[in-house]
Amino acid sequence: MQAAQKIFKGDGIKITDQGERLLGSVTGTESFREQYIKNKVESWVKDLQSLSKYSKDDHQAAYSAFTKSLSSRWTHFQRTVPDASELFEPLEHAIRDQLIPALGGREVSDAERQILALPLRHGGLGLTDPRETAKTEHKHSTQITNKLTPKIYTEKLDLDYNPSDQQFIRRTKNRIRQEKNAKCKNIRDELLEEMTPES
Repeated sequence: MQAAQKIFKGDGIKITDQGERLLGSVTGTESFREQYIKNKVESWVKDLQSLSKYSKDDHQAAYSAFTKSLSSRWTHFQRTVPDASELFEPLEHAIRDQLIPALGGREVSDAERQILALPLRHGGLGLTDPRETAKTEHKHSTQITNKLTPKIYTEKLDLDYNPSDQQFIRRTKNRIRQEKNAKCKNIRDELLEEMTPES
């Protein structure tokens, strides 16, 4: 580290042995990675707070902003970072304690929160729980890119292109979609059994 700092002194090159942002993700030591994720989550919490205030004037626009834009930011990020579910806790609190009451006019029970996290086709609103998506997005991304990753590492992506790679990706995406669909259906059915007709 000292040798590198000496060599590049005055060149404006940042030298670090802790970590760095890389292609929209983060690489480096565990503590650097954790702090980076916390900072990202903190900025998304601020965005949610602003959206919650705005939603009182226009529920539909705020809902669309959340489902079509804001939640995509952390979903994309989660695909690149493993084992970060607990770091998304503040974000879930902002969704549950601020955004949902602003959209719906009241707080929700645990069961209602789970239902709201379901996709529309399963009776939810797609107000996903970022702790839950953090558990699966990285795993799914890794499965989908399983055949391409070694080619990138060995720099043989163009040389070894194989149409079966695209078929593998399509099959994997379909399998993941079916698994998600089955999981959502099970959650919905279990929750509906627990809830009263009024709920």
